[in-house]
Amino acid sequence: MRHLILLICCGVTLFFASSGIANEFPYREYYPEVTTVELDELKSGYDRGEIVIVDVRTKTEFETIHIKNALNVPYNHAHFARYLDKIAQKDLNKIIILYDNGIDSVKAYRAADEAFLGARILNVNVYDAGIAAWAEAYPNDTIVQGTELKNPGKQLLAEDKFSNKQLDFNTFKRKAANSNAVAIDLRDPLEREGKLPGFEEAYIIPADKLVKNIIRKGHMKDKQLFIFDQDGRRVQWIMYYLVDHDYTNYYFLNGGATAVLNGQDYNVSFNR
Repeated sequence: MRHLILLICCGVTLFFASSGIANEFPYREYYPEVTTVELDELKSGYDRGEIVIVDVRTKTEFETIHIKNALNVPYNHAHFARYLDKIAQKDLNKIIILYDNGIDSVKAYRAADEAFLGARILNVNVYDAGIAAWAEAYPNDTIVQGTELKNPGKQLLAEDKFSNKQLDFNTFKRKAANSNAVAIDLRDPLEREGKLPGFEEAYIIPADKLVKNIIRKGHMKDKQLFIFDQDGRRVQWIMYYLVDHDYTNYYFLNGGATAVLNGQDYNVSFNR
């Protein structure tokens, strides 16, 4: 029987809340072949050195926050399956755990499917509670911007600061219509099947390029930036770079495109 433990790390959401399994993990039913692991199971395997943890998010998200000793193999990379296979061949006796940005994301589930179907890697599983839950439970085994998470209050952006930058769709759309506004779509090609109404002409700039080519160079500081992603989590990590480089005039779409496009049904069914 195929083992898939896709470790899905959501970028750290400081306000991770727990509820019933059905409500917490709404997309497990779409990927019944994927074997998932709970937080305590992941930590147990991590402590015993029995697993290899792979972060399938972008380089930018990974550099902002990740599980200590995790490897970064972005799912959006053209040779994702090939790189994952190299990891699997190096540690044949270990289970690979993939993670992404948490319960609202399907990227890690997809990555597990591709690992099995494309590269025939059998020992891949998923942790789908996300990096936020991990960071809250095990800060000493979490790396934030290159440093061990020893002081969450200082190293992590507070919930209220992030919340203050989030707008509901109607407000986001109305404000983005002003002459000084620039709309930026962070979604990967696989996530961009659903067009966001009113933002068909938004600049398509992946997170890594936005940080490298614009934020770190101080471009567009004279503009009002309206940034959206797939599920409203990736933008949280982008905010770290915006703050570090003294950007102030920017907003995010609360819940991302998923919140507007009737949940993630269009994304779950895509490429299945």
